[in-house]
Amino acid sequence: MKIEKCVKVFLIVLLIALSSIIFVCMPFLIDMIYDLNTPCDFFDIELSKGDILNYYTQFLSLFATSILGVIAVFQTYKGQKKTDEINQLQLSIARRELAMAEKQYHEKQIVNKMLPKFDIKLNGYRGVYCDLNLSIKNVSDISVYSFTSISFDVYRDGKKVEYPMRWKIKFQTLMKNEKQNCEFMTPNMQDESSGKRICWENVELLWKFSCEIDTSEKVFFAAKLLVKDTNDINEDYWCVERIG
Repeated sequence: MKIEKCVKVFLIVLLIALSSIIFVCMPFLIDMIYDLNTPCDFFDIELSKGDILNYYTQFLSLFATSILGVIAVFQTYKGQKKTDEINQLQLSIARRELAMAEKQYHEKQIVNKMLPKFDIKLNGYRGVYCDLNLSIKNVSDISVYSFTSISFDVYRDGKKVEYPMRWKIKFQTLMKNEKQNCEFMTPNMQDESSGKRICWENVELLWKFSCEIDTSEKVFFAAKLLVKDTNDINEDYWCVERIG
């Protein structure tokens, strides 16, 4: 591996050195070739040395701009990839915390009367339950902080639907009686067969999230909504329960 890496570095350095030599020596080559006799009339042009050198200068400027553009795109891609890796790491940590909290909660079954309560309801969506928009309201007498969405799963006939899990949540604090909106990029919940659209049946939406209360204790919740047929709008309140 080290030898391959050294060979790659050597080739890159060699390529840069040769390119630099060519770029530097090109005006001198143009000056030398310009005074030579042309082998045929095709190469007998009316451009002066100055015109050719000016064209070469503009070409170098275009080449440098293109290289800078490629570098900028590459750096942006690397930065976005690094950000995605950090977000995935944070989400993975939150899920591990959730698993540990669920285990401890089910083992101890601690009852805490001063827990937040939430009303969650469906505001709307695109297509057939695609890109859900939910409202969440803190209906308890305590405020919550560090609100974090952990997962948003879709189940069809008891089987988990695999899709790229993404959401938009622009708040971290929910004061008592405060209401906020959340967006979840869910798949379009229908199939097409022989030109006909078939809506999904027996769909369960499961949202897991966490928050901190005034005592700096982190608590975990699961919110569920059962949709018998995605052709119908379910405006019921979600079932929210503490899981850790």
